[in-house]
Amino acid sequence: MSFVLLVAGVIGLWAGTQFAVGGAVKLSERFGLSEGFVGLAILAFGTDLPEVVVAVGGSIQQLRGIEASGVIVGSALGSVIAQGSLVIGIAGLVTYLPVAPTMVRRDGAVLLLSVAAVAVVVWDGTVNAVEGMVMLLAWGIYIANLLLGERRRRPLEAEEIESIEALRTRMPPPVEIALGLVVVTGSAHAVVTGAIGLAETLGVTQTMLGVVLIGAGTSLPELALSLRAAIEKRASMSVGNVIGSNIFDLLVPVGLAAVIHPLRVESGTVSFDLPALVFLSCVLLVFLHRRRGVQRHEAFTLVSLYVLYAVLRIGSGLP
Repeated sequence: MSFVLLVAGVIGLWAGTQFAVGGAVKLSERFGLSEGFVGLAILAFGTDLPEVVVAVGGSIQQLRGIEASGVIVGSALGSVIAQGSLVIGIAGLVTYLPVAPTMVRRDGAVLLLSVAAVAVVVWDGTVNAVEGMVMLLAWGIYIANLLLGERRRRPLEAEEIESIEALRTRMPPPVEIALGLVVVTGSAHAVVTGAIGLAETLGVTQTMLGVVLIGAGTSLPELALSLRAAIEKRASMSVGNVIGSNIFDLLVPVGLAAVIHPLRVESGTVSFDLPALVFLSCVLLVFLHRRRGVQRHEAFTLVSLYVLYAVLRIGSGLP
């Protein structure tokens, strides 16, 4: 039952996020926002609802005396690792992903700073409320700067709007967003409960499940949207969604959860997952910087590196 609950929850997170993101994109279109901004901020926030609600749900469980730190930290870091390698890799195998130099320099630098910040925060094995608030503040400053730098552009044509979303509905955007949030909230509770139960049943750590299974599972929204954007030749939206999501996942879910309840970080996260996160993030940014985009052979390398990471992580025996 724990496995069924976990799988059903991940599927629900994907479906609910599609509705929430669809409504958010429709609203952003009315203001003529650029594709890069939509990917970095609007879509990144929307597709990361699963990680946020998993983190909040896990923290609530902790307030009730049920340990869930491994699920919270593992799913956040696992999502970043999966998105920066597997998601971009699959999208890059579909088509070449050219990226504006500004995005590589500005947002790539913020991504590296976010990775460094998380490494410093979790190094001692705990994340407290003060550290959590600093992480949330850092993300807020980043988004504020994006908003200040955004320039109004022409409204998108009807056919352009239709090609952005992987799922279209006739519902008004506020209703679509509300429905998505309801589905995501219930699904996240199922994911946390199922993951805790499955970890206890199989005798494995929550962090292992969080990093490999839940991390990859909650990256399904980013995969769906980035793949769709890549097919529609919207590389800035595809790559921007991943970079923005990674910055968000590194700072917001863990930070928000820590504000609610202090988190404990497993030794395996510090000794294995963090180095892998730093390495894969640097590889991605090098690929983006070299030719202002991800070539197909580079995309294959990213996918291969993720598979190697998952195999080594599962076989490492680390908590």
